[in-house]
Amino acid sequence: MNELRRLLPYLKRHRAMFLLGFVFVTISNIFTIIVPAIIGHTIDLINSDAYSQAQYGEVIVEVLKILLYSAIAGVFMFLTRRTIIVASRKIEYELRRDMLAKLDILPQRFFQQTSTGELMALGTNDVPAAREFIGPAIMYTANTLTRCLFALMQMLLLSPLLTLWAMLPLPLVSYVTYKIGKIVHVVFRRVQDQYAVLTSRTQENLSGARVVRSFVREDFEAKSFAALSKDYLQRNIKLVKVQALTMPLMMTLIGMSQVIVLYVGGKMVIADEATIGTLAQFFMYISILIWPVISIGWVTNIIQRGAASMGRLGKVFDATPDIKDSDKTDHSIDNLQGRIEFKNVHFRYDKQLPDVLSDISFRLEPGETLGVVGETGSGKSTLVKLLPRVFDCSKGSILIDDVNLRHIPINTLRSGIAVVPQESFLFSATIADNVRFGNPDASEEDVREACRIAQLDEDVSGFPDGYDTLVGERGITLSGGQKQRTSIARAIVRRPAIIIFDDALSAVDTNTEEKILRGLESVMKSRTSIIISHRISTVQKADKIIVIHDNHIAEFGTHDELLQAGRYYADMYQRQLLEQEIAEM
Repeated sequence: MNELRRLLPYLKRHRAMFLLGFVFVTISNIFTIIVPAIIGHTIDLINSDAYSQAQYGEVIVEVLKILLYSAIAGVFMFLTRRTIIVASRKIEYELRRDMLAKLDILPQRFFQQTSTGELMALGTNDVPAAREFIGPAIMYTANTLTRCLFALMQMLLLSPLLTLWAMLPLPLVSYVTYKIGKIVHVVFRRVQDQYAVLTSRTQENLSGARVVRSFVREDFEAKSFAALSKDYLQRNIKLVKVQALTMPLMMTLIGMSQVIVLYVGGKMVIADEATIGTLAQFFMYISILIWPVISIGWVTNIIQRGAASMGRLGKVFDATPDIKDSDKTDHSIDNLQGRIEFKNVHFRYDKQLPDVLSDISFRLEPGETLGVVGETGSGKSTLVKLLPRVFDCSKGSILIDDVNLRHIPINTLRSGIAVVPQESFLFSATIADNVRFGNPDASEEDVREACRIAQLDEDVSGFPDGYDTLVGERGITLSGGQKQRTSIARAIVRRPAIIIFDDALSAVDTNTEEKILRGLESVMKSRTSIIISHRISTVQKADKIIVIHDNHIAEFGTHDELLQAGRYYADMYQRQLLEQEIAEM
């Protein structure tokens, strides 16, 4: 149950609404408890030997009181829901907001270890389960406590002995509730875990629909999904079976109380130790207690489910971003000039793993362009991920404008860097909105100019809706080259001090690549640029070129210098010339 303590800050923030809800539910139950007393009094009045036509008017008054008090109780119960349930909905919104805000600052490692489906399950299933604890569970708990308290007080005033007999099954109710609650907690956690697996598999199937079809794996994926769904069904059925025990057990225990009251109370009426009105009141009070007692089991289920869900959400809230501003951060830095220096940089993804980058050192002045080439898996993409601090280097230091990267505010650092990745991610929005994603204030002319430089304008002009064309989820309606060029336009519109192209031209042909590079010359002239590529043609005009081999810089120089050296770079160049000649034959 410690997991539910995470909700205390949210409850404190809305404590006024919850306190008001408690006041309303208390008033509602006061009037609810008065009604049986009036009914009992009326029954005794009618049943008395002195009853006459003259007392008929008094009976009518009592009936009107019953209607009035019942209406007042209903109004205040409505107000209870309007406060506590509304507050719970607000907290549900805040939980989702805070969860997403936390996910936005968590390190890349967290997402490598947590599937998208599991994170989706947290927002769609676990947050609502937590809300049910905050809303219905708290409301019905308050209702149960106040109603039981007032009912027991009235019953004790009528007959302490009969009340004692009626409450005999109560310890059994507590025990049953405790045992069922423990089982629900375990079973519901298993249900949520399987739901995360199911959601993850669904997300992968939808995102990879093209791959599934191209490899004719529809039947296999359908069977795999059916197996996961069946497992989820079976776990839910087990949960339902456990929950289904609650209602019959509670009804049985309530029935035992009614039987005891009927037997003991009946003997008391026969012995003139109680009136029929008193016995009728007892039955009504037991009936009033039926829902609160039944709700104990239901609320227990909700509490256990909420605790299980908050435990899962706690994995997100407890995760700590290892890349963040610190007490050494210089908050006076509000922009970047673009000078970059790597000093003996080493990087490894885990302490137990070998270095991915080893002893990397180079320096770039503002406005210079660096080309980075190397074999697949040599660490080229990892190198540029260190600049916006997706990861921090393991040893050595990286400086921007002669300031250690770790001392620059994260927002300033990332605002001054634009990255065009090889695998472009586009949102399900228009082309224009995707281009201006990094700069929402960009004008329509800025968007068009960026698309012209990226050689995307001709493609867009051929679309029926032009720049208002929806690209679909992850840009599914665009080709690979169009998605890459959209990403390039998005980086240009941002107007950063440093722009990084991580093999961003791999999906375009050499002619388009040449046009894009010519267009980028004016863009890169005023900012520091890093171009990663497998093609020598992409980087040959760079001011400096580094060749990464075996995770370290094997060569450094200009295009001509590296060709004259006759080593790795020259060998790559010759191979690509040969491949081009073969392709043109």
